[in-house]
Amino acid sequence: MVLRERVWVDCNVQGVLIGRVVLYWISALLYVGLGSACFQYYQHPDWTLFSHAKVLFSQFWPWLPSAVLCLPLVIFDVVRLSNCFAGPIYRLRKHLDELNDDPNCRPLSFRDGDYWQDLTEPMHCLQDELLMLRAELVRLRNLTGGARSGPPLDPKVAATTPLKLSQVEMERVKNPLPPMGASFDPASTSV
Repeated sequence: MVLRERVWVDCNVQGVLIGRVVLYWISALLYVGLGSACFQYYQHPDWTLFSHAKVLFSQFWPWLPSAVLCLPLVIFDVVRLSNCFAGPIYRLRKHLDELNDDPNCRPLSFRDGDYWQDLTEPMHCLQDELLMLRAELVRLRNLTGGARSGPPLDPKVAATTPLKLSQVEMERVKNPLPPMGASFDPASTSV
């Protein structure tokens, strides 16, 4: 695993994982402690409560420090492992924000060893499709913008400028496919 600049990538997901680790650790300690106490009580029912507690403590004190020291190591390992799946989702979120601002942003990439490496290819296709659609939008605006004077629009400006389309053209943009069961006529879809 590659060392990361940020340990806490997604506090919600990683916090739940840490909470589960602590819960399982406490449950395991209680299970072993109560199991040993019950077993000891059934072996020596005539002992006092103080005698049972003294014997249990003498049995548990050698391994209790190692159990306490083991918890931070397990938490650290779970956080590092969770970075392999929380990190790619964090990068995907950042990439979608960048893509929204600028479709020409750098392509999405994950670190070596991260999970969900297969998300990069669909995101690259989506980014290419977005660039193609923005270029087509600019082309259409330049074609239909006869009343508008000035140079051709930049794709960033074109995305924020409203396009004047007829009602039929708007319906074609909203629903480019023919209704179910209708025959498909390629000539009716040409612009």
